[in-house]
Amino acid sequence: MKEAWRRWKALIAASLIAPILATTLSATLLAMLVFPELIFQVEVTSDVHRDASLREVATSLVGFALMGLAFGVMLGWPAMIIGGVPLHAFLVRIHRTGFLIYALSGALLGTLVMLVYFFGTSGFRDPVSVLTSGPILLSGPLTGLLTAAQFWLIRRPDRILVS
Repeated sequence: MKEAWRRWKALIAASLIAPILATTLSATLLAMLVFPELIFQVEVTSDVHRDASLREVATSLVGFALMGLAFGVMLGWPAMIIGGVPLHAFLVRIHRTGFLIYALSGALLGTLVMLVYFFGTSGFRDPVSVLTSGPILLSGPLTGLLTAAQFWLIRRPDRILVS
């Protein structure tokens, strides 16, 4: 009984923690890639900028990390409940519990969630703009991959004994 409870706790912890950590990390990384001028520079006047201090860079990154945290709650948790946990159960059932298969499955699920979100918020008005968004298109696969990797590290499905 204790072993079963421990496995449930690991599943719940992985399902709650992984999406939030992954979206926080990917939002921070993508912010540095997509909006470097918002992070590494400070506007002095409308046409004069200076390099940001370490404290200003950290403050900007914390802001993007908090946005990622919010997206983890709004998109990550529902995606984990609707897609991630059933996908985990399926992969365990077919004995595909390796790290790589989880990471690739997470990237695929993250891409699907990203496309649903983008098309749901603006894509039907201008579908071409969604598909030409540049580095923003990395948000889904990157977040999905990070979520699945963290889920795998917390839950360790490769250690599950299936009868």
